[in-house]
Amino acid sequence: MIIAVENSLAQHLHVNSQIIAPSELLETNVWTIRVTGEFMIIMNNLMSLPIIVRYPQRFNDSRSFIAAFKREFLSLLEVSPIPHAKIRMIRDAQFNKVVFTQQIQPETQQQLQMYQNLMMGPNSIIDWEKDPSNAEIALQLAEQTRITNKATDEEYVVMDVFEDYSVADFKVATHPKLNEHNRSYLYRSFSINDIMNATAVGEKILNDYQEYLGSRGKSESVIDRNLDCAADYIGYCETLGESVLDDITLIYHYFINYEKLHNDRPTDTGFHSKSDAFREFGKFLRAEDLFSSEDYDLFVQAISQGIKDLDSRQVMYHLQRIIRDMQRQVRNQREHAIQYVNKQYTIYVELSDYRPKMWRRFTVSGDTRLDMLCFAILAAFNADGYHLFELQQGKIHYQLPILDSGFGQSNDITQSWVGDYNLAQEYNLIYDFGDMWNFKIKFEEEKSKRLPAHTGPKIISGFGNGILDDIGGVEGLTQAAKDDPAINSPLNIPKFKNQWTHKIEKIRHSYE
Repeated sequence: MIIAVENSLAQHLHVNSQIIAPSELLETNVWTIRVTGEFMIIMNNLMSLPIIVRYPQRFNDSRSFIAAFKREFLSLLEVSPIPHAKIRMIRDAQFNKVVFTQQIQPETQQQLQMYQNLMMGPNSIIDWEKDPSNAEIALQLAEQTRITNKATDEEYVVMDVFEDYSVADFKVATHPKLNEHNRSYLYRSFSINDIMNATAVGEKILNDYQEYLGSRGKSESVIDRNLDCAADYIGYCETLGESVLDDITLIYHYFINYEKLHNDRPTDTGFHSKSDAFREFGKFLRAEDLFSSEDYDLFVQAISQGIKDLDSRQVMYHLQRIIRDMQRQVRNQREHAIQYVNKQYTIYVELSDYRPKMWRRFTVSGDTRLDMLCFAILAAFNADGYHLFELQQGKIHYQLPILDSGFGQSNDITQSWVGDYNLAQEYNLIYDFGDMWNFKIKFEEEKSKRLPAHTGPKIISGFGNGILDDIGGVEGLTQAAKDDPAINSPLNIPKFKNQWTHKIEKIRHSYE
């Protein structure tokens, strides 16, 4: 551990600082101190994690300072999203050897000044009337501070970075006894390398677990519940590049991130049911000699802590992280779409199987999201927007997140833009799965043109007044046109221009 201090503070702590190479000052265990009034901010140089210590004038040597630093660091870990089994591991990794230096980087000074302003400035985020503890102050600062990855320019929240650090850099691995019985499960152990791939091992665990449950007389509903929970957790571990044996405490992160992962929050009864299912899974792993008794105890501890933290003061932190992830996703979408802002496309859309041809030709910018394109087409053909729809290209089905038809490959229609299209291919917009209106979409032209961001569609030409909802599709519209010739009249472009934007917004709101 490296601690950077100012001259006056080094003398006060009786520290003989060492010269450190600048390249070493951006490691996970390098910290810098800032004294401000009755507070001392000790900030991690790489992750910007702050530790708050009060009354720095009480420290008359470096040992008393380190003792206070350790105490406050542990207090912050206890209220952070960190499994208890990892707290001592993280502390020991940070404080194994302590070296002081006076080399303080300009970037670090700026970050410390920002923390000082957030604590003591006129726009302080700390509610001092509640007399917060040092750990609570540090947690508020870490939750509301963003740092930028210089390589990617992407922003991250400090506490998110520290949580990821605890997952990636600290693992509580199981200690199974290697024998012929359990050897085939250990595809990622330190002793046996890749005996089986992750999918095969996961399937073997689930098959053996099903036999285990059946041999204990569990009901079918309990067996199904337990298998579903185990399969979901195995999949979660594999997305992190781990197995259920690599880190016993991943079950904690599974629980506290459950709402974000599944877009759903079970009731308290539902969570306790899942807790029972995972305890049973732990018993199975212990019976297979994949968990020792100590491993099982830590696994159960992580389960209990995960459920407890969901309902404790931590819940606000986890909800904030979900919101931050949504904001980051929106920001990434915006950055992705901006590359298409100066592209303009001419699109031809025709109602399939209808005579005379009913069609529209209009322009859109490349940063038009696919759902907005579909809303524009439905509005252009006078649809009411009361039915489901999907955009198709071959076997790919672009759908709203609420819809999963189960046919072919489904992509979220809100995650793609016109600029992502393969312009040589034809697309179909299917509206109302009863009447089955089919709009054929062709891209006729692409131009590079300087346009304002999010430029709306512009009509060029067209024919026919549009469809009628719930009339029986093309056949019903054909019959209606015999009684109402206006259905097959040329498109009134001036009138259409005045109404189209309002109609698009009305349809968009009907799908929100």
